[in-house]
Amino acid sequence: MNQNSSGFNRRQFIGAVAATGAVAMAYSARAKDVEYKLTTLLDKAPDGQEIRAGVIGCGGRGSGAVMDFLNSSTNLKVIALADAFADRVKSLKENLKKQKNIDIADDHCFVGLDAYQKLLEIKEINYVILATPPYFRPFHFEAAINAKKNVFMEKPVAVDPVGARLVMATSKKAQSLGLNVVCGTQRRHQHHYVALYKKIADGAIGDIVSANVYWNGGQLWYRTREKSWSDL
Repeated sequence: MNQNSSGFNRRQFIGAVAATGAVAMAYSARAKDVEYKLTTLLDKAPDGQEIRAGVIGCGGRGSGAVMDFLNSSTNLKVIALADAFADRVKSLKENLKKQKNIDIADDHCFVGLDAYQKLLEIKEINYVILATPPYFRPFHFEAAINAKKNVFMEKPVAVDPVGARLVMATSKKAQSLGLNVVCGTQRRHQHHYVALYKKIADGAIGDIVSANVYWNGGQLWYRTREKSWSDL
């Protein structure tokens, strides 16, 4: 590397390599830390209190979140499922039976756009996992708090200003009711990311004058339409 032509000196190079290594360590540790987003909420439950969860949104995101939930602590149950589509409820119900020997009662499995409302009427539920596509999140969150349920909701929490304002207003209501709420922004909780940010903020690689951030991914919440499908 030619310092004169690149404008990038040895100290900067060493600092950049150190930061890159720290990022790699963060990714390698993700499997261990990803459950923290759920245990943050679980740790706040009184000792010995059984947590009885309902899952709203039984697709890929919801299925993953409920397994993280069940693996994160003890004295946990899943007692109800809700989704707009019957095949999603059926798939998660079967996976819970197969992987965790949890048998969800048929009368605790709800299908349709109003399925979340029926799930929230179950008094035994004291914890709700919200994992539908994000357009619905603000309304489901508001309904869950009005039903006095503790909430874990996946990100993003909203997709427009109206939804974002509703989430903020509902959060204040949750606080006034003494309810616990955690969002699935795992990077904000992941120990290695937090530690790396602190090192950079404390000047480990000097003053940052420019940065580029990239996130590469495929389409979200998209499925190729099948002939038998309705517009919904």
